[in-house]
Amino acid sequence: MYPVGLSKLAAVTTFIGFILTFFPQFVLGYLGMPRRYHAYPPEYQVLNVLSTAGATVLGIGYLLPMIYMTWSLKYGAIAGSNPWQATGLEWQIQSPPPTENFLEIPVVDYEAYDYDWLANKTQHEVTTVG
Repeated sequence: MYPVGLSKLAAVTTFIGFILTFFPQFVLGYLGMPRRYHAYPPEYQVLNVLSTAGATVLGIGYLLPMIYMTWSLKYGAIAGSNPWQATGLEWQIQSPPPTENFLEIPVVDYEAYDYDWLANKTQHEVTTVG
């Protein structure tokens, strides 16, 4: 499993970097700066530098998930068979799944988001056809 705190930090960093990168460009376009200049006019320099700094923050926001994914592959805890407590059939079997997934065709008699069913379900409780 990956560190949740670092993933939230990466999401916030990416969001802030995106805003710092593209909002100044929007303002610059509104103020009339043409695109693709080799040298920025002095009156637009501050917003262009802010946009460049935002791109750096955005790049850091993209690097953080790669770093914590690599860390979690090497040092992270192994996820359980149903780490998100999902109620779908794909999460009710072992991991990795057996060749045929289910020995008998399962009958679903509960709603897709019926978490009470999941809480009350026992390990060997399966309703099958046949």
